[in-house]
Amino acid sequence: MCGIAGGVGPSAPSVQSLEAQLTKLEHRGPDDRGTYVNQGIALGMCRLAIVEIASGKQPFESADGKIKIVFNGEIYNYRELREVLVSLGHEFSGASESEVIIAAYRQYGPDFPNYLAGMFAIALFDQANDALVLVRDRVGKKPLWFSKRADGSILFASEVKALLTGLPTRTLRKGAVAEVMQFGYINAPNSAFAEIRQFPPATMAIWHKGDWSMRTYWQPDYETEIQISYEDAVVETKNKISAAVERRLISERPIGAFLSGGYDSTVVTALMAQLSKSTVKTYSIGFDHPQYNEVEYASAVAKYLCTDHHQEIVKPDPALILEEIAASLDQPFADSSYFPTFLLAKYTRKEVIVALGGDGGDEVFGGYDRYVAAPTMHRANYLLALAKPIAGVLGKTGVINERKLKRIVSQLQAHPSLAARYASIMSLTQPSELVKILKPEFNLSGANDIYLNDFKRAGARDSLHAMIRSDFEHYLPGDLLVKADLATMANSLELRSPLLDHDVIEWANSLPSKFKVAGRESKHILKDIARSLVPAELIDRPKMGFAIPRADWLRNELREITHYLLTDDVAKSRGWFDQHEIHRILAEHQSGQDRDSILWPALCLELWARNWL
Repeated sequence: MCGIAGGVGPSAPSVQSLEAQLTKLEHRGPDDRGTYVNQGIALGMCRLAIVEIASGKQPFESADGKIKIVFNGEIYNYRELREVLVSLGHEFSGASESEVIIAAYRQYGPDFPNYLAGMFAIALFDQANDALVLVRDRVGKKPLWFSKRADGSILFASEVKALLTGLPTRTLRKGAVAEVMQFGYINAPNSAFAEIRQFPPATMAIWHKGDWSMRTYWQPDYETEIQISYEDAVVETKNKISAAVERRLISERPIGAFLSGGYDSTVVTALMAQLSKSTVKTYSIGFDHPQYNEVEYASAVAKYLCTDHHQEIVKPDPALILEEIAASLDQPFADSSYFPTFLLAKYTRKEVIVALGGDGGDEVFGGYDRYVAAPTMHRANYLLALAKPIAGVLGKTGVINERKLKRIVSQLQAHPSLAARYASIMSLTQPSELVKILKPEFNLSGANDIYLNDFKRAGARDSLHAMIRSDFEHYLPGDLLVKADLATMANSLELRSPLLDHDVIEWANSLPSKFKVAGRESKHILKDIARSLVPAELIDRPKMGFAIPRADWLRNELREITHYLLTDDVAKSRGWFDQHEIHRILAEHQSGQDRDSILWPALCLELWARNWL
């Protein structure tokens, strides 16, 4: 695990420029640093040593000196792949992952990423062919950003902040403002800057003597459905997840697990406990607020699994953390669960270097309530307005918690298609509100079009898999994995996600839809696996999510800083927001009407702008 940076062509970084980039990435790899710079090629890395600590230094050079490589991540099958390559005649001087990647490149050519199981961003320079090969892993666990210069050069890095040090200009891409306001994040291949783009997941690119080409090397299959009994499917699914967990236990550094007490992290931790030779260390945090505190559930699961459990109730100064965390985000990002993820990573890093988590369970196994709600609501499209009074009654009786109620009420209107409804469900701020809030030159519609176009594409066998595909291509890599990577690597912690193993993904996609969503129960098969590992009463509870008391913070601890940052002369001169609307929304929120879904992304955008524009 590390941070990488470099470039190829006439504008490739100098030694000094590359060192400056690596300084921006040193939180990703505090254990070691290495560079290679020579006539139009620069490769650098900061290393967090996890496996093959003695032999894993980078940049790594092939025995004949013709190939150099830096990479970020873990290749979980590198030992098995090494044995295959030895049988094919390859010789190895050591045991590093880098040497295995080079041998795979020589054996399989452009198809070599398909032989790698893991999370990775790779930069490989083939001197003999004057080619730089850049690869990102299948699901987008590890980030990779690049900039194509006017002279044909390519610059790359693990984080945008490192790229910015080597660019002569930085220009806001205007569409980013509406994207973040509506969805909370920016979709690949875009960034917030006109000069910088990101690799989509499962992408390979080759720079060859100035020519540049990109291609997708892997795509999940959402069309094929296998015939299998539910009982057999449960057994095989459990076996595949167990194998994925076992692959991720390879580490020469202390290892633990994030445990929320929900289904996903419970499955991962329970299998980890079965497979580990020593007691598993588990970690959870909560806030001093009943709607945002899961530690009692995590503690109960940990007690049953006999883990060495650590938990903390955090009472942070939101303003202080907002400043600390905002400095770690070089792209505007408005998913407020970044806060608890960052704090959990910081807490966990006190004792371990590697943690396993339950990321991906919802996207892979159909776990979101919206997978049930969206088609149901769309079937009742024009009757929904009649349900608003009923929803209000349910909210007063406590049958539906406050956060869910607000989401439901926001969707009680007709939409012309399931795609439009899904885009609406995924929106923090509805397009009708953006028209009022954003100045016209920043109210660009590209973000909404992504969702509308998703559902028009062939290749999804039903509405469930159209929604899963949409989340897998956008929400997962654009939001959840960005959050997980930046929050953990800011604290020099490696996070591994067994439920995002590509074997698990391919298998889950092939299962009948009714195994994932059965009636009104989402994530049906994974929940049954969880119930086979711990008593059902420990985990059968409403989904809470990993969130913060955002509305309360904005009304209290963050009130002054929010008002100041959104209404001062700097914000006015930026010209993004209609100041009359901003003042109105601030006043409404302060009076008790929760408007945090608008104020939070606006605040995140402004904080980002002050740090990076």
